[in-house]
Amino acid sequence: MLTACVAPPPVRDDALRQSAYEARAERLAAWADWSLTGRLGVDAGDEGGSGRLDWAESPGHTRLDFRGALGQGAWRLDVTPGEARLRRADGSEVSAGNVEQLVWRETGWNLPVTALSWWVRGVAWPLGATPATLELNDDGTPARMEQLGWRIDFTRYDPVNGLRLPVRLEAVREEVTVKLAISRWREDDEAASGPGVTRHATDSTTLDSDG
Repeated sequence: MLTACVAPPPVRDDALRQSAYEARAERLAAWADWSLTGRLGVDAGDEGGSGRLDWAESPGHTRLDFRGALGQGAWRLDVTPGEARLRRADGSEVSAGNVEQLVWRETGWNLPVTALSWWVRGVAWPLGATPATLELNDDGTPARMEQLGWRIDFTRYDPVNGLRLPVRLEAVREEVTVKLAISRWREDDEAASGPGVTRHATDSTTLDSDG
């Protein structure tokens, strides 16, 4: 009697996935100067909003520009060691000792901005109080991450000059949901690629909440 040949299930090699993740994380941690452009949406129950986000990181300085964001108009957030400063569209400024404290005071939202600077690249925050729990794709990119009480789902990656970078992600903790749709990545890496290398992702700027 002939029996049908059944293909064996694919072997899930967690060690290979973890190794690929660690190699990718090491490469992304070496990014000293980078920026992204996209749309940010925050849903905090009865409050929230969405708008354009420009996020730029360089050694010792983080800048986030919001336009029409979060129901508060345009504002700029500058973060340096020991200080975070927010400038509103009317020119008024407020500051705090760290960015999470400032965002909490101004919006009432407990947003992990420092950790998000790693999560947006698809990497766990290495200085988190607890290690991240990762569900990895075959190429080592996270499909889901849990850290600091947040669950981060990465629903889309696009190839950007040899790396797969997130262009759609959603972070959820209790009643707060943060959505980010990234349309453009940029890395300034003089050593590897020459100054001002622009690495574009495809257009992914529509948030679900925006239609």
